[in-house]
Amino acid sequence: MSQQQQDVEFLSGNILIRGWLRLPAGSGPHPLVVLAHGMGGLKEWTIPDVATALVDAGIAALAFDYRNYGDSEGTPREEIDHCGQIEDFRSAISFATTLAEVDSERIGIWGTSLGGRNVLAVAAMDRRVKCVLAQVPALFKGTPELRAMMATGSPDVEAFNRLLAQDRRDRALGKDPIYLPIDDQNGDHAAYWSTFGEAERRNFNLRMTLRSFEPTPADDIAGLVKTISPTPLRMILTDRDTMCNTNYQLEVYATALEPKSLMVLPGNHYGLYLEGKEAAIAAAREWFVTHLKPETATAA
Repeated sequence: MSQQQQDVEFLSGNILIRGWLRLPAGSGPHPLVVLAHGMGGLKEWTIPDVATALVDAGIAALAFDYRNYGDSEGTPREEIDHCGQIEDFRSAISFATTLAEVDSERIGIWGTSLGGRNVLAVAAMDRRVKCVLAQVPALFKGTPELRAMMATGSPDVEAFNRLLAQDRRDRALGKDPIYLPIDDQNGDHAAYWSTFGEAERRNFNLRMTLRSFEPTPADDIAGLVKTISPTPLRMILTDRDTMCNTNYQLEVYATALEPKSLMVLPGNHYGLYLEGKEAAIAAAREWFVTHLKPETATAA
């Protein structure tokens, strides 16, 4: 099928969010999946390949950059607004329902890593979502020591809290946020990021604010997962996810009610963007075709 792509923008609160919309051939209205990436991830990362598979199956795809990231507006730049990202997903759904080409009764959501956490929260709260796929969702039993280690490389919680307090005071005085550099050469992520071309690196600034790691009410959404039902849920995990802890992801999945589906592929957290990418995309396509295009799934 031919794929038409157009740039789009919409408001999330008072922040302008930018992304793109791909439509299948035909006049529609089409089912649609809203997609966004993970922690610091951009709409150019992996998502275009997922969108291609969906549109080839007759499902429209809407991808966007979260507030403070990529082509979207919002400040401070490169700051993860955890509650704001969940709202951005819901605003994207609202925007989709205004489009004549989209069937507002057949909207699904896809997220990976932190985006996987986000879509679980959205699906639990928003009944406009007709099915959800969470890929290696960022579900943590986060200890203060772990949070400090993620942010600063040290488990010293008191030092981390002092730094957060300094950042808040500095901002109150009109100073710039404290930024943490991102190392793109070492760690499990390095193999994935080494595949990036010009499009993926266009808005990739290799930094993140310290406050991106500050505790928020959106951190632990595990208790919400049991309320996603009756919306169909699929999780795609890897068997060696040390970043988000496969065992805990499985614990949380076990609390979900039917209908639900689980796939565990070999690899680490980034494996679904590399060696497991084709299998993960095929599983996403099958899930959304089954629940957003039931006549096609029945015919198959």
